[in-house]
Amino acid sequence: MSKNDKRILISDLCDVLEGYMPQSQVESVYQAYIVAATAHDGQYRKSGEAYVFHPLSVAMILAEFKLDYSCIVAAILHDCIEDTIVTYDEIRYDFGDEIAHIVEGVSKLTGLEFRDTADKQAQNFRKLFLAMSDDMRVILIKLADRLHNMRTLGSMRRDKQLRIAKETAEIHAPIARRLGLNSIRVELDNLCFSIVHPFRHKVLVSQIKKQCGNRTKVIKHIQSALENRLSQEGVVDFEINGRRKQPCSIYKKMKVKQLKFSQVLDMYAFRVVVSGVAECYQTLGVIHNLYKPLPGKFKDYVALPKANGYQSLHTILFGPNNIMIEVQIRSTDMHFVSEYGIAAHWHYKNVNNNDSNASLAGNWIGSLLDIQQQSGTSVEFLEHAKADLSPSEVFVFTPNGDIIQLPYKATALDFAYMVHTNIGEHAFKSRIDQILSPVSTKLRSGQTVEIITKQDTQPQPSWLQIATTAKARSSIKSYLKSQSSSSLIQLGSYLLDNACEYLQIDVEKVVDTKWQECLSDFGCQSKEELFIKIGLGEVLMSVVLNKLQCEGNHCLVKNIKISDTQGRAISCAHCCYPIPGDDVIGLLTSSKGMVLHKADCANFMRVKNKNVQWLGVDWQAKEGEEFEVKVLIDVDNQRGALASIANTMAKLGINIEHIEISEKDSYLKSLNLVISVTNTEQLADISKHLTQLDLVQSVKRF
Repeated sequence: MSKNDKRILISDLCDVLEGYMPQSQVESVYQAYIVAATAHDGQYRKSGEAYVFHPLSVAMILAEFKLDYSCIVAAILHDCIEDTIVTYDEIRYDFGDEIAHIVEGVSKLTGLEFRDTADKQAQNFRKLFLAMSDDMRVILIKLADRLHNMRTLGSMRRDKQLRIAKETAEIHAPIARRLGLNSIRVELDNLCFSIVHPFRHKVLVSQIKKQCGNRTKVIKHIQSALENRLSQEGVVDFEINGRRKQPCSIYKKMKVKQLKFSQVLDMYAFRVVVSGVAECYQTLGVIHNLYKPLPGKFKDYVALPKANGYQSLHTILFGPNNIMIEVQIRSTDMHFVSEYGIAAHWHYKNVNNNDSNASLAGNWIGSLLDIQQQSGTSVEFLEHAKADLSPSEVFVFTPNGDIIQLPYKATALDFAYMVHTNIGEHAFKSRIDQILSPVSTKLRSGQTVEIITKQDTQPQPSWLQIATTAKARSSIKSYLKSQSSSSLIQLGSYLLDNACEYLQIDVEKVVDTKWQECLSDFGCQSKEELFIKIGLGEVLMSVVLNKLQCEGNHCLVKNIKISDTQGRAISCAHCCYPIPGDDVIGLLTSSKGMVLHKADCANFMRVKNKNVQWLGVDWQAKEGEEFEVKVLIDVDNQRGALASIANTMAKLGINIEHIEISEKDSYLKSLNLVISVTNTEQLADISKHLTQLDLVQSVKRF
């Protein structure tokens, strides 16, 4: 049993709580355990374990963050209202209003799943953020609940594991990062990686251990050299810790930068914790004199903190033996915030009294509440909120020297709306580092930005192509919808006529039944409503034309061309595993961008006539790019069958990403494999080689 799978007992929890809580509160926590254990008596999890161990584990995760008494008790009771006969009033009577309120907030989120239709997913997402705004401890319990579920996901079916892991990677891990809960975010990321890509995770873990074993002496030497030099230079009260980078972090770097494992150089990181801000910069100078820094890789998050309050100096150094190392330097207070994030606000005996993290989180939640009020639909809110969870950031300055934090690729128009909605609505020009520039100019960190307003300037539909932040886009849409719709109708009609003329489509010949189907699919009562949506950019022109012109799977509209999926909002559906060479369509979603399906995919066929946006795709993949595909191989039920298949795959240079084995009968086994290929031609070649093996009875694509 691994460390994370260890069964938590109430005695274990009380031992931790006694380290920071009065004895009277610890005794009350024990009483909450008695209530939960009695309420959940006879209930078991999928693993066969008594259910009460789950809320105990959730409480332990929060206790490690030294969360307050109310949060710990609420965590123990968090499933009682939903899953047992215990009522809100009973919890309120026994433990008070505050705890009952938190438990009720968590109960409202129980069973919250981000799947099925885009609208349902979006409504649940909005529900989550409204609960967060009411009491942030609700989301802390929810994140701890998800972490324990991820730790114990092994008892679930493979399809459920994949769904929960992907949902966690898209929603829960980014929220944990945004709230500064770094340890939870890191563990969630790695658990998701190990479930979605088990073979890649296993190989990376093995490679990391091997490399670490070979370089243990060098790492110890580097740490010793850092300690000696800091002591020589008069730096006192410091602490140095070394660590290896996590498999998920290394995999992301390999994928984004298209590197091999051997090319990932900064595999090791050292954290130096000193007494104050001045010592941070002094330590940086000492370390740069010891080892040469890698140009362009220094980041100052002390002067420019991250959105979640994180502060630290990051630098990458050329170490001995051609080893590159990352060093993070921070003060004791900064380390406290980086360890506890938003949880620092409720930290018992918080001598630092550092509420900046809670304030930043509160500002973020507040801005999301503003956005959700301006968003016309839940889907629109989901799109905006996910954009705000993006980790990439740009720091710019106002003329007065105030720091404004924006997402990567933000424009001067985004800056204007971030300063104030009224400034955004009248933004005419910008002055970036004293140079007059259009509001469409993309910003870079360190620039000073000034917005020139003009009273008769008003938001235009074209601004939606310029703005990238959730606040700016929702404000622009809200303004446009509040104004006369005639200009939007005119714009949408013009865009549709223009597209039809370019593609030589006679829109006058589109029959009324096609128009009615199209309007119904987009939830419009009239052509004018559709024109407004086109003008606002809420529907894609190509999708509108497809719906007006398509008969079955045949479309008169030219297919969109895709030649590279790397780094784009394009993914392949895991229900049909399309690969280049297949006849594919692109299903447009609010959460994943464009999802490619095979044109005959049963899931696509089921939803294509509903209110979804899709279009034909001409897919010409980049040379060397690989895609996952699932194949089913029936083999003789004999020893060595799997080894023979793996051997053949290895000779062909094919990676096996996942494998499941089942016995069809006493004579046959079925091997369900997910492999990486470049296109249908390579898949056909693989099938040909496999069918030549005597023990293979059949090979077919799943």
